[in-house]
Amino acid sequence: MRKESLEFLKRLLTTPTPSGYESAGQKVWCDYARQFADEVRTDSYGNAVAVLNPGGDPRIMFDGHIDELGLIVKHIDDKGFIYVQKIGGVDAALVRGKRVSIHTRKGIVRGVAGATAIHLQERNKDPKVPKMHEIFIDIGAKDGKDARRRVSVGDPMTFVDDFELLANRVAVARAFDNRVGAWAAIEVLRLAAEGKPQCAIFACSSVQEELGLLGAKMTVVNVPPHAAIAVDVSHATDTPGIDVKEFGEIFLGKGPTISLGRENHPVVVELLRKAARKKKINLQIETFSLIGGTDALAIFSKLGGVPSAIVGVPNRYMHTTVETIDLRDLQNTADMLAAFAADIKKGQRFVVKV
Repeated sequence: MRKESLEFLKRLLTTPTPSGYESAGQKVWCDYARQFADEVRTDSYGNAVAVLNPGGDPRIMFDGHIDELGLIVKHIDDKGFIYVQKIGGVDAALVRGKRVSIHTRKGIVRGVAGATAIHLQERNKDPKVPKMHEIFIDIGAKDGKDARRRVSVGDPMTFVDDFELLANRVAVARAFDNRVGAWAAIEVLRLAAEGKPQCAIFACSSVQEELGLLGAKMTVVNVPPHAAIAVDVSHATDTPGIDVKEFGEIFLGKGPTISLGRENHPVVVELLRKAARKKKINLQIETFSLIGGTDALAIFSKLGGVPSAIVGVPNRYMHTTVETIDLRDLQNTADMLAAFAADIKKGQRFVVKV
């Protein structure tokens, strides 16, 4: 991976971007995009779009959502402990014992999610997964007045975990889901800018995906594209305890994924496969998801139907603070999509023949 591209990825991954509070991450993304794009713009909710060759035809949209999971202050009790509401699909079983950053108007307040010592738990009962409203945050306040002076209801929180290389090109961070997609979208534009694409390229960094694919529903109307690729993470199923008969077989380090069925338009999928063959990039195949959806699910049924497809970066331990990817899969995703864009002919349309 190019040094500058890796540094940009690290900045994205270490900039707090909880759903609904993405402006800091979007500033990082937009500042980087301005080096290569003909135009960079944002909408009223903070979705960002970088455009290359705006007069080109067709308009091709590459979308990655930049928001991450988090928590939000729900209640502060008189002892100074803070109770939370989740932002997105946070697993309550994994929250206790984590450090958090609370993003207040005056700056960051650090806290910890309280975890009662095993010695003090009832040993004759099986441990239970806490409900989200039972989890509390300790900021070291002496009482409720002190806590309320430093923190307010509605302040968002992010988990404290950094980017790190575990081994040769294998990286760990909180929320690769899905800042890698936002990274890939603008990396495609950067690579395409080195040539002369006939299509118009719209690299999109969408907000609030984790709350219901919300940003993409706005962006697809604001672009609007002739075809769209949602770049997201996909479940790597190569770790213990996962039944591949139920969830399919996807490996870390063996290439990006493409999905088949439902929102995945067969013509667009075939063009992606052609681009992968051209670049000698291995593709892993999976079926459309029954356990979640990407921004493509929000895009494909709009505007009378937008030919769409999902490209995934294999990701272990999704929706935890130790998500794990192989950087080669990420780079291959960008390279394949850039080849896909380069192959689009002037005026090309994507229609299923019947």
